[in-house]
Amino acid sequence: MPEPPAPPPDDRDTAGGDPDEAIEPDSLWMDPQVGEELYGDQFAGSSYADINAHGPTAFGNNNTVYVSYEGQPAAKPIIRHLPGVPHLLRVYAYSAADEHLDAVLSHRSTACLTGVSNTGRFSTACAALARHHSAERVREVLLPADIEPDVIIRDPDCIDKDHGYVLRLAGDRHVTVMRRLADAFRQRSASLLLIRDDDFRVKVRHSAEVRHQRPLPREVFRHHLRHLLSERWRLTGAQGDQRIDRYLQVAELGEALDATYGPREAVAIARAIAERPLVDRSAMEEILALSQPRRREQAADILQSRRAETDRRHRRADQHERAFRMSYAVFHRLPLHCVFEAADLLLEHVDGEANRPEWGRMALQHPVFELLGPLGEDWQEGQEKAQSRGGASRVAWLRDPKMRGAIIDVAWHDFDSTRPALLKWLNTMAASDDDLVRRATAQVAGLLAHHDFDRVCSDLIDGWAASPRPRLRQAAAWAIVTADFGGHVTHRVRRKVRQWANGRLNHHRDVAALVYASGLQQPDLSWSLADLRRIAEDRMQQNTGSVAEAISQLYATDRTHQIISELVDWAQAPPLQRHAANALLALAGKSTGESTGTPDLLVRLAASDVDGTALARLWRVALLIRQTSPAGWTVLGEWVAHADLDDNLRKAVGELVSELAGDAAVRRRMRFHVARHPTFRNGGLPGWIEPAMRDR
Repeated sequence: MPEPPAPPPDDRDTAGGDPDEAIEPDSLWMDPQVGEELYGDQFAGSSYADINAHGPTAFGNNNTVYVSYEGQPAAKPIIRHLPGVPHLLRVYAYSAADEHLDAVLSHRSTACLTGVSNTGRFSTACAALARHHSAERVREVLLPADIEPDVIIRDPDCIDKDHGYVLRLAGDRHVTVMRRLADAFRQRSASLLLIRDDDFRVKVRHSAEVRHQRPLPREVFRHHLRHLLSERWRLTGAQGDQRIDRYLQVAELGEALDATYGPREAVAIARAIAERPLVDRSAMEEILALSQPRRREQAADILQSRRAETDRRHRRADQHERAFRMSYAVFHRLPLHCVFEAADLLLEHVDGEANRPEWGRMALQHPVFELLGPLGEDWQEGQEKAQSRGGASRVAWLRDPKMRGAIIDVAWHDFDSTRPALLKWLNTMAASDDDLVRRATAQVAGLLAHHDFDRVCSDLIDGWAASPRPRLRQAAAWAIVTADFGGHVTHRVRRKVRQWANGRLNHHRDVAALVYASGLQQPDLSWSLADLRRIAEDRMQQNTGSVAEAISQLYATDRTHQIISELVDWAQAPPLQRHAANALLALAGKSTGESTGTPDLLVRLAASDVDGTALARLWRVALLIRQTSPAGWTVLGEWVAHADLDDNLRKAVGELVSELAGDAAVRRRMRFHVARHPTFRNGGLPGWIEPAMRDR
């Protein structure tokens, strides 16, 4: 690899001399706990940290592991194995679409399963392909948002003989895709099954298109619980069925299962029951009280007025209670003053939508306990917890954090006439000076985008993304990441991010960088890095740290080689040198649980998991560019200090310093800066590093 151009010691960056806008590490990261609070049992868990893009290595969700291959350009598809399919077949519940789908696959090489998200359509597709081929021969195809499915057949090695492939497809191109790919799959005796969202307006469908039908919730519950009872308590099939039949005689259980939104909620109830050796009626009530259907029932009760009909209050009091309780859920774990201010704003927007005269802010009318109603006990418990930790005593608190999303869900769906007011309310709060308020607001917008992506994007997120105000662009990024946590609009989220990254507006490119800095990741690391490279070429990004923080969020120990190789490539392009340097410094100070406080990149260098020569090239740029030089010398001094305390690191650091000292511009400054690091200021440099600093 050619040596990157070295800026002279007094180099002045052509992009300007402004210092980079500092971003506190992980300050933009969106905690997956938010997904658990907002989506409840529908939240499948964030797998971003488990995604690897080089190898061959494994990545995936929980116990489902997939494989991708090193060196894939961004335009090539990812074909990943689905080893969880054999387990799926053991717990799979029959869908009314199964027979029709089997018939289509028996005489066609391409087909399409059309259905609603969160109804088990992916499981149905995998089960159908497993029946037609085998459970070990089911693959998933992943494509970047701007790549056509035709790319699958450009490389004949993409399609294995007698294998089944499932591809999630956005839009209405399924007929064209099936026609174009049919011959290639037929020649390989393989099958391609597309999955797309159902368009209920279509009356005439293609003969290879099968409408998915959700399996019966009670059957999903039965199949999963039977397997769990066998696995955990060693019950035979007959024993398990007998116990399940006894459980299903409890009317409340059947009602809860019938009220589930999707198979995941039924599976969650089965798992909760399987945790106990035997569940009596009281235990069943306890379990069902924490189920998602019961949470929604409780949320509806919370948002209803409990006043007697004889209580002659103006209906404004009912609205005040609802607004306060909804705000309380939005600002879970935040100070109560945020709830008061947000409730007042919501009432103002409700009045505005109703064309009512300004009522003014409510004062000295309703105490907190009266406004909270059923949530009063939650608030009291929150006060006690906050006081025990020595924090603010007035904190919004929900005993069951997953009630947060349930309350917002019910407010959006059951009081749908207030949706315009809710959207205007969120738009107002997104401009708040308080970072915590903006973050909570963006999380709610993300949940609502999960329900109605087009409307929330057009009314809120798109406007925030195009705003010249950085705080609104960050709100757009947080909202998009939160929407992705739900899993049902993932393909739309990815398409939106790539549109921003490739768009004409520099504000859009900035939002795309902030999305990655907030934690979102593409299925393949190369896709994320390609987006960030395009973003980094924008002159607006020259003085910001968003790209570097995004690289830091993408980092994982088994990605070190690929990320460093990409950054070395950046370091050879003058417009990208500053980003490469900032990213290196962000990674150079980043530690993981495995590295026990030592920078993980340093540990990987000592373990020879990263090319020392390539890393030295990056360090050289970071130490010579004026904007990053002060921080660069400080971090390099910290590496030397770590190595001075750990014999296992000394050889690697010595070799790195020796490589850097081969450059005269670096060598002239090295002894001066490293010797002034706080660790060595009084005692001087350790003897083992002195030879490495000399001219070779």
